[in-house]
Amino acid sequence: MSQKKKNLIEIFKRRFLKSGSERAEGLKKNILGLLALRGVDVGVSYLRFPLTLKFLGTELHGVWLTLGGIINWFGFFNIGLGTGLRNKLAEALAHEDISLARTYVSSTYAIIGIISVVMLLLLGTSVFVLNWPKILAVPDTYESMLVATLLVVFSFFAMRFVLKLVSTILVADQRPALSQLIRSIASVIFFIGIWLALKYRIMYGNLVMIGILSSGSVLLVQVVASFILFSRRYRNIRPSLKFIDWHKFKSLASIGVQFFIVQISVIIMFSTDNIIISQITGPEDVVPYNVARKYFGIVEMLFLIVLEPFWSAFTQAYTKKEYNWIRKSIKQLLFLWGLSVFGSLIMLSLSGWVYEVWIGDMVTVPLRLSVLMMFFYMIKSWNNVFVYLINGVGKIRMQLYMSIIIAVINIPLSVFFAKNLEMGSSGVILGTIVCLSFGAILHPIQYKRIINGTARGIWNR
Repeated sequence: MSQKKKNLIEIFKRRFLKSGSERAEGLKKNILGLLALRGVDVGVSYLRFPLTLKFLGTELHGVWLTLGGIINWFGFFNIGLGTGLRNKLAEALAHEDISLARTYVSSTYAIIGIISVVMLLLLGTSVFVLNWPKILAVPDTYESMLVATLLVVFSFFAMRFVLKLVSTILVADQRPALSQLIRSIASVIFFIGIWLALKYRIMYGNLVMIGILSSGSVLLVQVVASFILFSRRYRNIRPSLKFIDWHKFKSLASIGVQFFIVQISVIIMFSTDNIIISQITGPEDVVPYNVARKYFGIVEMLFLIVLEPFWSAFTQAYTKKEYNWIRKSIKQLLFLWGLSVFGSLIMLSLSGWVYEVWIGDMVTVPLRLSVLMMFFYMIKSWNNVFVYLINGVGKIRMQLYMSIIIAVINIPLSVFFAKNLEMGSSGVILGTIVCLSFGAILHPIQYKRIINGTARGIWNR
């Protein structure tokens, strides 16, 4: 190993893995745990991608990617209660108020349970009312397959919608590595399933099989994880009917609804791209777009490994008025962001070779798309450094208003660049980059005002 590499590793250890306080020790364990688990996730994901492509073919794989984006939309329709629980539970645990913590957990499960039933009825109805072949830009001959797939996926989704709250509890308790473990196990099960389905040609080329494997693997792991955690570590805060307090809805929703609106903007920015591409240039172009997104997303994934434990840590530190610790942490994260930019440039220089080794000649990714995807993740990671602090302390009113503006302009911008300027899928990601640029300027300003005690009005709400 070269001296330069050794120096970089030592700098990383000194800045991010240095122990001391209980919070620092927890961050270290979670960062190392997330690093290992995300490594498994990335490996499995990149192995699974070509298998799924081979199982479905280019057109149906593009349909699956688009359908997956639509399903992800509905995951945000807990009206922000999951994020509200994350902050409120972190505060209750910081004050060691177990009774309040259990009330928040029980109340959130009850409310989300009701929402889940309503969503299942609405989504089930939409399967037979909406013209899904037209929405996904495929021939009508796929209609019966799409109906069966949607019924499976929507049914599993409704159950996952409630059960995924166990991951929120883990994150609020500053144990995001365990939350990631749930996702990693499900990912491995999905990979094994698609490998077996391809090897033995089980329902070969059928979306229904992918829907069962994808949704069923997650649901299975969530059921097992919920049973184990609420029987042991979290038995003192497990959901209980007698701890349901409907008045807590206002407390959870006061910040939760704001997060919900912000999440709607996130859906528009990050989950409509596949639909726009399908409608403008066809489902086939969704595949190279997602190849570039998965490739450059490696840098963001590594960055989030370090960043993820900080949300609830920021909540705890702000509650205890430990502002110097917050300042120091932000500086460390910005240093890491600089390293991620350097890594992205290296990845761009190697992208052509990597695509060829990974996907072969099945898909061609334009250089312009790769460059824009790299900039997309650079700006997104920069924003996240400050957004995790802002979200952790619950000062999101400015972010709320900005999100509404972005929600209005994102799709028209993406369509304009993709269709009117004939940039195709590159224009879609360019529209998202323009929208993210607002936050790249405003989020750092808000952070400085909050931490210096000078935030007033919209900056402090």
